[in-house]
Amino acid sequence: MVDAETREVVRRAAVKVYTSKNQWDEFTDGEGRFQFSGLVAGDYTLIAHRAGYTNRFYKLERSDFEDQKELLIEVHRQGVITGRVADSLSQALRGATIQALISQAPGGGLDVAGTAQTNDLGEYRLSGLDPGLYQVRGTYREGRSSEFDPMPLTIASAYYGGAEKPAEVPVKAGSALSGINFILDPAPPATIRGSLRSEGGSVAEQASLWIMGDAGEGSHDATARNGTFAIPDLGPGTYTISAQTLDPDTPKFGLATVEVRGRDLENIDIVLRPMPKIDAEIRVEGSQPHDLKFGSVYFNRSGQLSAMHMETGHPDQNGRFSVALAPGEYNLRFHSSFSSLDIRSVTLGGQPVKDWKLQIGESSAARKLIIIVGPKPQQ
Repeated sequence: MVDAETREVVRRAAVKVYTSKNQWDEFTDGEGRFQFSGLVAGDYTLIAHRAGYTNRFYKLERSDFEDQKELLIEVHRQGVITGRVADSLSQALRGATIQALISQAPGGGLDVAGTAQTNDLGEYRLSGLDPGLYQVRGTYREGRSSEFDPMPLTIASAYYGGAEKPAEVPVKAGSALSGINFILDPAPPATIRGSLRSEGGSVAEQASLWIMGDAGEGSHDATARNGTFAIPDLGPGTYTISAQTLDPDTPKFGLATVEVRGRDLENIDIVLRPMPKIDAEIRVEGSQPHDLKFGSVYFNRSGQLSAMHMETGHPDQNGRFSVALAPGEYNLRFHSSFSSLDIRSVTLGGQPVKDWKLQIGESSAARKLIIIVGPKPQQ
């Protein structure tokens, strides 16, 4: 194993080879070498890890054992982001939380890749970041820690570069990027109060709510009862509130966008409409195994519009199921009792779906989803 940039050997790196049932562990020696003896020819996964470097994964197949060659593993050093957090009077904010966010797939949501706290000088250091483009988010909360704490609460949050179009911070292998600074002005929190309505009038049934700010702040759930809701402890910012009724047969869904500027908001109406319904069918390409059992079909939201990141479809023995999906983009995944089966093609409403990304509009009319599965291609 070697450093991809310096070509120096990497010592004391952990190397693991595993299957679904067993695993074997080794460490690189003083020359960066490792060896696994006595492995039976088959399919394995290998992972190499060393603190300060990006993990490397390899798939080992049965054919790799026929013509054995030495495996050269090149690892890249991870990067660092540093900066300072202060208020508008240049006073350092201690205990602010800084997060590095990265998208793992084009068009997908953001995942937290690293978190750091500011020290008494307002300084932070985000380390252990793999090379890539990151968005950096800062949040600060001071004061009341429980409902019995009399200390006034103030909160603030922001993206580096602004919430409307956050800057993409490039992290290169082994780089140390400084000067990613924040100015946060903590303010007293506000409460949003409102009601749920439908096209036919008020909505009395219980509903779950989810709120999230443009800078990721405030993300938590709430409940509407008797058609009304109250969401407390919100700092300044732009928020999206989603509401979804709990009726499994005919759920309704609605969104509202609000601006919080340090004072309570009243009389916010969220209009609920029937959620779009998807009638789905799984078809097997070629001959179907007699003991095939369809597992779940997962619809992962690209953006978090509710407390649930994912909706799940449960096919019957004929591969048919129905699911209600809120408008937005979803990544489709399939599971069955045969791991050798994979998705081959998908159509929604007769139109092909690229990369298994479903675009669900606002129409409540049922749409037909066809999922064709078949044997995974041979490598």
